[in-house]
Amino acid sequence: MEQFKEGDSIMKMRKFLLVFSILAVMFSLTACSEKKEKPFEYDETEIVIQTMDYFEQYNKVSDEYKEYYMTDGTAFEQSAVKGIDQAVNNDKVGEFESFETPVSYYKTGGPDALANIDYEIENADDYVMVTVINHAANRDVEITVKYVENSDYYIELDKNMSGVSADDYRAQFEQMASYYDMTTEELMDMFFAQYGVSSLDEFIKKDIQYQLGTFPYKPEEMVVSAVYSKKELMGQAGMNTLLGMGTVFVVLIFISFIISLFKYLPKLFEKKSKEEKAEKEKSAPVIPAPIPSLVPVGGENLAGDEELVAVITAAIYAAEAAKGNTNSKDKLIVRSIKRVR
Repeated sequence: MEQFKEGDSIMKMRKFLLVFSILAVMFSLTACSEKKEKPFEYDETEIVIQTMDYFEQYNKVSDEYKEYYMTDGTAFEQSAVKGIDQAVNNDKVGEFESFETPVSYYKTGGPDALANIDYEIENADDYVMVTVINHAANRDVEITVKYVENSDYYIELDKNMSGVSADDYRAQFEQMASYYDMTTEELMDMFFAQYGVSSLDEFIKKDIQYQLGTFPYKPEEMVVSAVYSKKELMGQAGMNTLLGMGTVFVVLIFISFIISLFKYLPKLFEKKSKEEKAEKEKSAPVIPAPIPSLVPVGGENLAGDEELVAVITAAIYAAEAAKGNTNSKDKLIVRSIKRVR
């Protein structure tokens, strides 16, 4: 009976683990497939072409303009020039592939403009990251531009669209259609397809946008980085590890050497203490010992009184020094002292 209960509990545990694993997989797949919404309105083809156009613009500037951008340019201009210069000089990527892709749709073949372009768009809460691959001579290069919302875009667009008439645009299409021997509707459909729009109002909005050179977004930063293979990355990681470990070992050996010198410190301090003691003994004043008289000459001999002898000796030496006699104390001998009655 107990074995039956134990087997039943094991089966329940297995079912629980199976259900838990299935739910975990489902949640992970849901998280992976979730895509963030656009933080602001943008056209995918347009923003990718804009990224390539920015790269071409700053890749072909002269040295004078590079110096100007690095000193007086905006943060975006400085990041673009610095990133391209680093890829060329440090990463040795060689000559860049020429995109030769302007911003305007009608010069790129419309929606098919990105057919042969390697790119990726990543949406965040308040910005968009667009990455384009440039196949340089020596290795691929990733060009990433960070875009933020352009709050002035709609103000400028409304200001310029207020003075534009749809009838004027239609009249221009009619003139062009007669010149190309096409109907107005055929010509308009062709332009609408190239601009990626479906109505005349959208076309007018796009056209004014290109004329102004402003978009619902603006670039904030450009990062240009060389693409290394896994083998190269592993090699660099190995070199960094060796350098790091080597530095640590060298520092540890140096610290061990410093610690090994501590055993000489007591001897050093002991030697210094002896030298200081000898210096003090050398600089101490020497008071000659009194020499008692062997034979007293009448009266009471006071030469045995050491304190009295020292006082009288010092007084005599001071008196003689005042007279100009600078005899050494060692040569001054008191043989006897008699009290005067």
